[in-house]
Parts: sequence; structure tokens; C-alpha cells
Amino acid sequence: MAKHVLLALTNPVEGREAEFNDWYDKIAYPTYKSLPGLVPLGRFKAADVPHMFPFQRNNEYKYLSIYYFEADDPAEFMDRIKATFADRPEYEFSSDIDTSCFFEPIFTAITDVNFEPLDRFESLKR
Repeated sequence: MAKHVLLALTNPVEGREAEFNDWYDKIAYPTYKSLPGLVPLGRFKAADVPHMFPFQRNNEYKYLSIYYFEADDPAEFMDRIKATFADRPEYEFSSDIDTSCFFEPIFTAITDVNFEPLDRFESLKR
């Protein structure tokens, strides 16, 4: 079974950040956590740091949520997930999300996956 991550890159509607975060904490996260086979790994807010490389693009997103799942066919898995929303009347996609720049790609692992904190470069430290 292949391992996948789904990245939800989002921005709140201008002036609606508190409502956006409230919706995520009270509606979205509990719903996503209950979906069979989908594992929420965490939610992040973009850090304002200088670019490491001069050719680097500017970040267009303020928030990132990461989800993990295992499936042979990620499209089929997502269809099953979408179908379960009919059984969750408490869930409604928030109008506080700026849908003009919503981006939710899925990536398939091509190497081992490790979500445990691990310093793989310990032997390189001087």
C-alpha cells in the first residue's frame, strides 16, 4: 500500500482570520480526525523569514495542514473520503477560506517515511 501526504495550503478571507482559525479548530479538525484512514499530522502558520536562494518564489500561503493516508489509489481514497461528508452534517466548508488561492496537492512517498523526530545527521556534527 502506498503512503501519501495531502497538503492543504490555505489563506483566510481578508479580515476573517479569527473565524477561519475557529472553524478549523472546532469543525474541520474534529471532522478530519474522524475520517477513516486519514491522519491529521499537524497545522502550521508560515514563518516570515528571508529567502535562502535568490531564485526562490514568494510564499502565497499563510497556513499549511498536513494529512497522511495509505492507499493503492489516492483518487479512490479521496472519493471515499468525500462521500463520508454526507454523513457529517456538522461539516461545511468554511466561507472564511479564500477559495481563490486554495491548493491541496497529494504527494506519494518514493522513499521510506519517518514522522518521528530523528536527527539523521547526528554523525555529521562536529
